[in-house]
Amino acid sequence: MGHMGDPNVKTPAMDQMAREGLSFERACSNCPICTPARGTIFSGRHAHAGPVSGFFDVYKASAPSTATILREAGYHTAYFGKWHCGIVRNQNPPGVLEDPAKWKPGAYGSQRTPERHRAGFQDWRAFENMNQHFRSFYYKDREIEPRRIDGYETDGLTDMVIQYLAEYDREEPLFLVLSVTPPHFPMELPDEWDRFDRSALKVRPNFVENDQFRDDLARYYGMIENLDWNLGRLQDAIKQSQTFSKNTMSVYFSDHGDYMGSHGVSRGKVHIHEESTRIPAIFHWPERIPPQGKNRGLFSLVDMMATTLGLAGVAIPVHNQGTDFSPLIRGEAFDGPEDILVEMTNNPRWKMSKLDWRGVINERWKYAFYETGQELLFDIETDPFEQKNLAQENLEMRDEMRTRLLELLEETRDPYFNVLIHHGVPQDEPDIDVSSDPELYFPFSGCVQVPSQEDLDKSST
Repeated sequence: MGHMGDPNVKTPAMDQMAREGLSFERACSNCPICTPARGTIFSGRHAHAGPVSGFFDVYKASAPSTATILREAGYHTAYFGKWHCGIVRNQNPPGVLEDPAKWKPGAYGSQRTPERHRAGFQDWRAFENMNQHFRSFYYKDREIEPRRIDGYETDGLTDMVIQYLAEYDREEPLFLVLSVTPPHFPMELPDEWDRFDRSALKVRPNFVENDQFRDDLARYYGMIENLDWNLGRLQDAIKQSQTFSKNTMSVYFSDHGDYMGSHGVSRGKVHIHEESTRIPAIFHWPERIPPQGKNRGLFSLVDMMATTLGLAGVAIPVHNQGTDFSPLIRGEAFDGPEDILVEMTNNPRWKMSKLDWRGVINERWKYAFYETGQELLFDIETDPFEQKNLAQENLEMRDEMRTRLLELLEETRDPYFNVLIHHGVPQDEPDIDVSSDPELYFPFSGCVQVPSQEDLDKSST
């Protein structure tokens, strides 16, 4: 982002939100890969102790979430875009299976998200994980077959949200999430946004020179500028809305970062380096959040639920593991956490480098213990680009960080089913099973089979 000092990209909308609100310089993803990061965002629990523990996991059926808690407080909820917390492999509808070239059915991505895995969101315009920015589609509410998103995904989803806000006429306050895939591979974007000179890009000292890496980085920057433009359009729509202009909080953040050529890795994340774990996190609420600009507090995604609820004046549940940063964001006295627990759990084993690890980050130091027994220790004050591993040199600090990591793991190790038993949220209605061979003989499955066309016609009538 521009206000964070990036020398290449221009992000006027993000910069304005930060200038008028608060932007965390040291925000982190606790588990830097899509699915568990997203589970952490909405559950307020770390991946290893939460409802979503890995890349191929789902948001547990009765698990409480920011959406279910806000619904109890009187909010209406809506989700637009990439969800990636509800892939059930056999949930490709008949129309998707009949036309693979059009809808791209595969091991994961094109499936319809079962209602039970939507974390309590009511209005649903979402998909799992397609990674095809010009051919995206979504599932609406309880419809069985998908609908195409017009044009480029970020543009099309933003159009949908702006229209939804313009037509919103309910009495309840609204909690809405817009989740776009870009910036993310494949490196596709509209031609008018692909405007960076590859050779002129200023790269990080840990960048490995490679023509492909430079091309990827240029396209990544283009995706960010397109996203910023759409964020500006959305903010303009809020300002012009009679319903939302006077009392709307906006939060902009990501689920993880991307190496984009740093450390010799492109189109990747899943490790503890800054490029992977560092994320944007901007809070903006005119007349409620005072203009503060950048803040160096150690904020992370596990804090998102508690902070959202704190700013909304809603009680934070006892099963939350994050910190409520709302006092700091409101400009009040606040003592934040001194470190952040980070991890990789149930890493998808596409390559031998996809390992599980646990780590801890504080103001100066960063430490990780990998399942292989290898350890990383970086002094990010003197080595901000993490080019020298000190684990075998500074043994005192390594051992101190390892001890702190063990303490954090002990503090957060509650079995998650305790939360489901004590705080589980009942389903509103049965799921629709769109598979050709539904296992309806399990009475506890809570599913109904795909209705016939005759039943659908009667229902619409």
